[in-house]
Amino acid sequence: MTDRGKSLLRFLAVLLLVQWTAALEPCLRSLASIASAQAVTLCSPAGTMRTILLDENGRPVEPVMPHAGCPLCQAAAPAILPEPPFVQAGPVAYLIPLRAATRIGLPPIPPRGPPQQPRAPPIA
Repeated sequence: MTDRGKSLLRFLAVLLLVQWTAALEPCLRSLASIASAQAVTLCSPAGTMRTILLDENGRPVEPVMPHAGCPLCQAAAPAILPEPPFVQAGPVAYLIPLRAATRIGLPPIPPRGPPQQPRAPPIA
């Protein structure tokens, strides 16, 4: 590879890194406040529990709203719970075929013979 080709590959690699840095900068800026926050669980006399995030000064941190198409913000959003399992409405009825399946244009499949025994003499 020539020197010009190597320098072009290096330039493209640096350009790709700059593009990724510029694309993720807004998301990283919004996640910076959460990175230094501390999770505190509050329990009320009624028995309900609530978790809030507090910064270094003890003030609540606003939750981060996910951006569309951002891989980092999608991880910060709470997970969506799966759907509950499906319960079948009625009993299942199995069908039993009355005649064997035939291959169109070919004779019916003959019954299978018994398995063959080995012809070698037993080892004593």
